Amino acid sequence: PSPVVAHRTSPTNIGLYLLATVAARDFGWLGTLDTLERLEATFETLQRLERFRGHFYNWYDTRRCEPLEPKYVSSVDSGNLAGHLIALAHAAEEMAAAPFRPRPALTGIDDTVQLVHLASVAATAPQRLAGHERLEEALEAVTAAVQAPPLGLVEWVSRLSELRAGAQTVLDLARALVDENPGSAQTEVLVWAEALGASVESHARDVDPPDSLGRRLGRLAQEARTLVGAMDFGFLFDPMRKL
Repeated sequence: PSPVVAHRTSPTNIGLYLLATVAARDFGWLGTLDTLERLEATFETLQRLERFRGHFYNWYDTRRCEPLEPKYVSSVDSGNLAGHLIALAHAAEEMAAAPFRPRPALTGIDDTVQLVHLASVAATAPQRLAGHERLEEALEAVTAAVQAPPLGLVEWVSRLSELRAGAQTVLDLARALVDENPGSAQTEVLVWAEALGASVESHARDVDPPDSLGRRLGRLAQEARTLVGAMDFGFLFDPMRKL
């Protein structure tokens, strides 16, 4: 009834966020460079967190980046994070080998187009506004642009330009619907229209990636494995350990 943000996170939560970011890229919702930057930002924070024998504590305050009292290490959460980091290392190496993926990108963009459409249909339940007809026409134009996969880089650049223009038209029409009927379900349409534009822009960043992309992904894979290697699992499972 009253949604709130819990300002705490655990090793399991962190690992799931890392894999969710990779999955977003696999589904084509996020570009490779944006994926890398999110992962790098998380690793930069992880390096600053206090640990015990290589293990992250089970709860951290996300505002102060400090472990919550009482401090303790969970063998379950450490195991979860270790598995997530190993999977992430392999994913980073796969991204380095194939940073250019137009087919999944088109599929991911189309997913967001469908979400805009569904939000529009839900918003029209009480009443049908003229703006909805124009929005549906704009969505159909974007859908047509994602149907045929591009053959190469030149065609992909052209297709992205077309998708950018289409996404901007969808966004402008969604904003007009909100202006026409503020405080209604139209705001959900606007949220997904903004997500559509963000998805297209994310893939557009991958057209001319920095030369350092491969090195950065390789470094990320190494950092993930280093974090796993630093975890003293022998201590956690030693029945004679002193607490």
